[in-house]
Amino acid sequence: MKKVFVFVMAAVMLLVFSGFSKAAEPSITGIWSMPVVKGQDKGKERFQVEISEKDGIYYGKIVKLSILPANAVCKKCKKERQDKPLMGMLMLINLKKEAGRYVGGKIYDVDEGKEYKCNMTLISPDKLQVTACVMFICDSHYWTRVK
Repeated sequence: MKKVFVFVMAAVMLLVFSGFSKAAEPSITGIWSMPVVKGQDKGKERFQVEISEKDGIYYGKIVKLSILPANAVCKKCKKERQDKPLMGMLMLINLKKEAGRYVGGKIYDVDEGKEYKCNMTLISPDKLQVTACVMFICDSHYWTRVK
């Protein structure tokens, strides 16, 4: 009887404390390296984007220009973004986390001056799949976390 009691108590303690031992679920918040996807610089770092969260909504802004001068402005941007500095520009807006994915957002391509629907999936703690779509045509790229 004493062995059964000890076993039951050990099982209860294991269940109670197992919640405390779980690691924090990885998040997309942090600084990510965004690569060049076309041309002679393909694969090199294009920007660094800092993703932050406020009230369950994720945003991303450019925090480092890797192949452009620090004072570069957005020449192809339209409306309020035209001729504004790229550094600090909000290029990722309104992502929401649902079932382990980040969905419903928009990403602004400063090279084309266009906005696309955007979803993100954290492949690993240091690899992020970014999918941009226009209508039913989608294209995915991978960003890596800056350490």
